[in-house]
Amino acid sequence: MMRLAVCAALAMLLSACTRGPGEAGLRQDVQASVDALFGRQVLEVESFRRQGSAPYPASADGTRQVIVYYNAIFKLAEAYDPSDWQGLGPTMIANAIGASDEGITGLKAGRNEPGTQLRGYGSIVYRVAGDGWQPADVVAPHPSSAAATGGTVPKSEAEELMRSLAALVQQAPARRGPDDEIIAEELNQALAAIRLRMNKEGSRVVIAAGPAGGEYSRFLASVIGRREGPSPITIAETAGSVENAFLIERDEARAGLVQSDVAAAAITGYGIFSGTGPLGHLRAVASLFPEPVHIVVRADSGIDRIQDLVGRRVALGNIASGTRQTAIGVLAAAGIGIDRVIGLEEPSPQVALDDLAAGRIDAVIEVVSAPWRQLEIEMHASRLRLLPLDQETIARAVAEVHGLLPLDIPGRTYPGLVASVPTVAATALLVARDDVPDAAVLHTLELLYASAASGDAGVQATRLSKERATSGITIPMHPAARQYFGQYLGNTPGGAADAATTTAPAPVDGAAAADPSRAGRSRQ
Repeated sequence: MMRLAVCAALAMLLSACTRGPGEAGLRQDVQASVDALFGRQVLEVESFRRQGSAPYPASADGTRQVIVYYNAIFKLAEAYDPSDWQGLGPTMIANAIGASDEGITGLKAGRNEPGTQLRGYGSIVYRVAGDGWQPADVVAPHPSSAAATGGTVPKSEAEELMRSLAALVQQAPARRGPDDEIIAEELNQALAAIRLRMNKEGSRVVIAAGPAGGEYSRFLASVIGRREGPSPITIAETAGSVENAFLIERDEARAGLVQSDVAAAAITGYGIFSGTGPLGHLRAVASLFPEPVHIVVRADSGIDRIQDLVGRRVALGNIASGTRQTAIGVLAAAGIGIDRVIGLEEPSPQVALDDLAAGRIDAVIEVVSAPWRQLEIEMHASRLRLLPLDQETIARAVAEVHGLLPLDIPGRTYPGLVASVPTVAATALLVARDDVPDAAVLHTLELLYASAASGDAGVQATRLSKERATSGITIPMHPAARQYFGQYLGNTPGGAADAATTTAPAPVDGAAAADPSRAGRSRQ
């Protein structure tokens, strides 16, 4: 009897020490997650190894949770093209297996044939369910890749300045007090300016991206993340699209990422650029990936059409952001003037989503690549849904807001999203100044597309498509870009891409146009 009691106690102790399911159960859940993404078995788990587990914060109801890590080799059961803008994006595969952008190797831009092997390094969060474990309906946040920085500061006067700055920064927090935020902001701006100025004489390509950790910075980091040795690309932190356009025009940056519709407004002096006039030095290099317009509402809001937003509280983005300018244009295409909604400027997209879930606002409009990670996480916890655009609004938006194109957000992109959502999209447009040498532009294009096709870049980089590289471009192309894509596609892109658009002005945000100085601040 005593022996049975000891054995039972030992069994209970071993059970308590077990964190999450065993390897067989974990493997089964990983396969089920990928199958649920595609609705069929597109990616098959070929080999699998459980790597361990760690505690994870308890659920809202106090249930114990753990995160379990694994390594796996997957095999494509059918062809898959991550650069198909109308298909399920490669980031969704990473999210389905709980991997970071660099957590999958072997995937290449373009068509990946059946039998292609991918290596994945992922995780799943589990919660206690009775005597066992079940996958939790949460999304574990992934660490973002650090942006590459370049160049070294020479000694002498620069070194003395660095010592003075170090002395200031290394003061005790109590002494810095409220000045800490000012110091950080000024240092960030100075560092970005140094990188951009060094680009003019350096051998590296410096690209003005956006906020640290923002979509543009993450994409560029995905392209260069696994390269050995010094990176040939330096990512410069900026406020985003609108500021990037001004930086290039003023010759303070040689290249940058700009929303395609923002670039179209910049080259013609419409919208937010009406107070400064056309920015004539911008030249398109390539559209890198699509950024669909997301209109998010609560599931129980009773808002079924974009026209139902009249009189509602709508988060439109920062006053000088690319998102805000696109949102105004799309609303106008639906027959809604900016004065007919209660347009709000939230501190960040995440705050906007939080306020929407809490009922403090009625809708959020955001221009962002799908899946929008913050929305995906929020939809696991809140009953939110995407609002589709009707075909008439789509047609008017594409005709009236240059740089937009029709695009569906595929079903299964977000939790609970069964059918595709019709909308419009801008593209993340790589823009260079018109006097950037052809050799520099060609070198940058070769670097980007070679990295995306290597199988060693992050999954976001595999969205690059030479076939779609001129989509959404309505501003003059850089001659080297015309040459590059003309050779690849067998013709030279022409039409609107070779001449500035001069008709159908984008709607003007009165507040921003009246105060052009605010145009330097933009989220994306």
